[in-house]
Amino acid sequence: MIITNITGIGDPQILLYEDTYYCYATSWHDGFAVWSSKDLIHWSKPKLALDASVHWGNGCFWAPEVVFHNGSFIMHYSARWGKPDTLRMGVAVSSHPEGPFADVTGQPMFDPGHSVIDGSILRWQGRNYLYYSKDCSTNLVDGHPTSQVYVVELDETLTRPIGEHKLMTTPEFAWERLSAPKHPLWNEGPNVIEWNGKLIMNYSANHYASNDYAICIAQSEHPEGPWIKHDCANPVLSCREDLFGAGHNAFFYDKEGVLRTAFHVQTDPAHPSGDRRVCIGTVVFKEADGVVYQEII
Repeated sequence: MIITNITGIGDPQILLYEDTYYCYATSWHDGFAVWSSKDLIHWSKPKLALDASVHWGNGCFWAPEVVFHNGSFIMHYSARWGKPDTLRMGVAVSSHPEGPFADVTGQPMFDPGHSVIDGSILRWQGRNYLYYSKDCSTNLVDGHPTSQVYVVELDETLTRPIGEHKLMTTPEFAWERLSAPKHPLWNEGPNVIEWNGKLIMNYSANHYASNDYAICIAQSEHPEGPWIKHDCANPVLSCREDLFGAGHNAFFYDKEGVLRTAFHVQTDPAHPSGDRRVCIGTVVFKEADGVVYQEII
């Protein structure tokens, strides 16, 4: 486990391009920062990757994820927009991993009429899928604020939805409903990878400023589900005092081809807040009786 010196962030993702790692995260009020590293341990000072002052968003620039696709670096993220000032998904493009990233459309990718956050791309069998969270700030399930994971297929540019928006997961098990009734319920920060012929989704549940915040796992045979959550495999990472508030992770492969994941923990567990720290773990999957188990070590 690598505990980095990158703090004041949330929702990290790491991209390996050529011989350099790039870390993106919820970071600056005026956009997104990027850090670079050769070894995952020593990181550069942050640089401004996306400048919010020339953007449709007016705040809450959250959860950037970058993919290299068709010769460009494409960033999906969320930001506040319009009236009544709710969250939407955006997409920006750059010719370099450090940016500058320029907004593609001058407006959100789509307008579902409610808040959406935490976009993440899966490229699978020649098709492109955007997973995201329908945010609890505008979403009620049985009268309770609830975040749920959705998916929509994108075109080959990764900038335009071409399919239906479909519900994938909702908080339904006891280990992902620990925040209620005091706080909303969460399935957020989805990130999907293919392993051993199966699709594996990590997502986060419970209140982000508590040690119940957890990385969870679901598995499927198809990007549009059904997604199965096994009690015996969940949560993957939760309630460790040395990793207080571990959540919102994103898979990546390192230079040696080892599967890793970047996630955040609370910088000051005694005073949980939006100030979080980037951690990097090695991912180990095991399968028994059709159930995929995951460790982050």
